[in-house]
Amino acid sequence: MRNALTLIAAAVLVATSATAAERTGFYIGGDVGQSNWNVTQKNANNFTAALADGIEFAGDGLIDVTSVNNRFSDTDMTYSLFVGYQILPWLAVEASWMDLGKTDIKASGEYLYTNPIINPPPPGTAIGGSYSGKIDLESQGFAVSVLPMLPLGESWNFFARLGYYMGDNKVSGTLSAQDLDVLGDPVPDSAYSAKDSASDDSGVFLWGAGVSYTWNQRVSVRLEYDNVTDVIEAKGPYGKDKSDVERFTLGLVYRFGDIEEAMPVAAAAPVAAVAAAPTKCADADNDGVCDTADRCPNTPAGERVGARGCSCDVSIRTHFAFDSAELTAEDRAELDRVATRLQELEFVGGTATGHTDDVGDEAYNLKLSERRAQAVVDYLAAKGVASGRVTAIGMGETKPLADNSTEEGRAQNRRVTIRRTDCGPAN
Repeated sequence: MRNALTLIAAAVLVATSATAAERTGFYIGGDVGQSNWNVTQKNANNFTAALADGIEFAGDGLIDVTSVNNRFSDTDMTYSLFVGYQILPWLAVEASWMDLGKTDIKASGEYLYTNPIINPPPPGTAIGGSYSGKIDLESQGFAVSVLPMLPLGESWNFFARLGYYMGDNKVSGTLSAQDLDVLGDPVPDSAYSAKDSASDDSGVFLWGAGVSYTWNQRVSVRLEYDNVTDVIEAKGPYGKDKSDVERFTLGLVYRFGDIEEAMPVAAAAPVAAVAAAPTKCADADNDGVCDTADRCPNTPAGERVGARGCSCDVSIRTHFAFDSAELTAEDRAELDRVATRLQELEFVGGTATGHTDDVGDEAYNLKLSERRAQAVVDYLAAKGVASGRVTAIGMGETKPLADNSTEEGRAQNRRVTIRRTDCGPAN
């Protein structure tokens, strides 16, 4: 038994109002915010020990550090400048220059000489001492990233970031020490100091996520979190450890390319209201779109159209066998026509929503509606329509179109609806 489904195919042109899907093409931008350096105690101790290696202490024997106090100033300003290319409405690539900012560690503590000392040691004999120092960390460099995106509404996008950071990571510091005797007095001629610096330009991975708001066709703003992993690595007597840098930023994006002119907004449902608006251009099919911009010059009168004159809603009828998601030959013939048109206007995106009647288990009907919607999406993909452009959704029996108490009504409710997400709500 074959049951009729109603498919409402989405229109085939991009709407001129701002939508969540980003326009393809080049863009530039920048961001600014706060960086957070996650420097560990182990790293700080290793940096201090490396500076101490540069001091020739006057006291006898090895040094035993008896107390350590590290204070971290781990936040700073960070910014970046970037250029990108929007390959698809849901995928972009970026190259950027980043300044991760700076951080410093203020280290202090005490030490003892470990060899035997005459007991009690006479005044003026060095038995140990105290030290203090400062270590500075900073990093700037280039990064390349891939940004997959997910629309959240008319103007919002969620995006993730996966990339590789090639930074110039610098460490510099100074350390001073003073020997003390048993009375705690400074030992003459036993004040020491050292300073050192090092740099590393190895590459590391970065990841992040954020949301963007499309202000208009040119400008969007971003709120983003990034994590640049293993920026600083220290090895020494306290072991080996790595530190990453977090970025919390607000960014601005400017997009290049042609801007589509906005259509006049009709006050009522009939398109005739748009056609009646004063116009100075030729409009052969009287749909409110000038012939010079009309990609569908023979639109039937009264149909809702997009910015370049193509219908926003087209209904076709397909058939499924009972309790089946397999397309029939007639179904495929109808979808071939839809696929051909979508290939001509490859920037259109939308949803395919499956529905059922209320016969049977509700959970089963939900799965059945999902399979039927997916069957339509898979067939269009096989015909060259990228699967990411149309998303399959199952609604089960929750959105009836007609009365489920009659066979005719149930047949109308067994349907799949394909709708553009960039053409605005249906009249």
